Amino acid sequence: MKQTQILNTILFFSLLAIVAVGFSCLTQPPSIAVLNVTPAEIMAGESSTLNWSVEAASTVTIDQNIGSVPATGSIQLNPSKTTAYTVTATNAGGTVTRSVVLYITEPPLVEEPVADTTPPIIKDVSTSSATDTGIVITWTTNEPATSDVEYGKETDYGLTASSTGMVTDHTVTLTGLEANTAYHFKVTSKDQAGNQASSGDNIFVTSQEKSAYSLAVLSEEWGRRTENLDIGMGGGSLPGKTYLFVKGQAQNKSQASLKATIITMNCWSGSTIVKYEVYVYRSPVLPGQVFPYNIETADDPLVDKVTTDFSDSMGKEMRVTREQPTPE
Repeated sequence: MKQTQILNTILFFSLLAIVAVGFSCLTQPPSIAVLNVTPAEIMAGESSTLNWSVEAASTVTIDQNIGSVPATGSIQLNPSKTTAYTVTATNAGGTVTRSVVLYITEPPLVEEPVADTTPPIIKDVSTSSATDTGIVITWTTNEPATSDVEYGKETDYGLTASSTGMVTDHTVTLTGLEANTAYHFKVTSKDQAGNQASSGDNIFVTSQEKSAYSLAVLSEEWGRRTENLDIGMGGGSLPGKTYLFVKGQAQNKSQASLKATIITMNCWSGSTIVKYEVYVYRSPVLPGQVFPYNIETADDPLVDKVTTDFSDSMGKEMRVTREQPTPE
């Protein structure tokens, strides 16, 4: 009996030794020591690097169509969207996997600008500073635009003028015009997008050509006078007709003699000329000579101001200064 127990004990420990030896001979599965992406987050279109290191593997593969790879390595990645990459390592002891995610940040959506198809709005077309040979044309637009003018004696124009720059307040000066002549014109503006707008047809008239002569008005006054009616027979007189008058003295400041001088008496009510009278001083006036004038017209009670204009014998307006006479 005792021998049997000893044999069983020996057999038990022998079996334990055999099992221990068997376990020590088994192959361990591989180990994925390193797996990362650098950087871990990129913008679409950028690149990142996938790094890995596997120990004790007979085969190593990476999904996403990368396939078999060495146990240790790196590869450039540039996916269009967030992607997970899985490394699979295999040996006789088994298969292990490990994954890493590369995050893709989409760029912010940028709205395409709406195409500008609206032409500028042209307003307030006007003319100013008209002379016998030139004029200034102005207008406004609601956005920066070019400044161009077509003009001519007929509506087909034929002449052009412009000013540089993209502006909202437009000014174009026309020169070399004929005196006392009507001109047609239209303005055109084009914005940065190429949209163009034009005004309708407009008309301006240049002033009459100025005279080569000049005058100085030395004194001038205007007023009203009443012409009394004599009733005779010692009966005295009665109030008669009332007249407006303007009188003064002028001096020829030209280097040549004036053949005749046309003087226009303008009678104003506020800002409106309500009547006028023309007087012709027919005597020649030598250079430096002073001559008088006295013009009358029937009274109009609305008149509150009287002015005078001077023209030469050809009807051309003379340049006039108003000054005191030089002491002799």
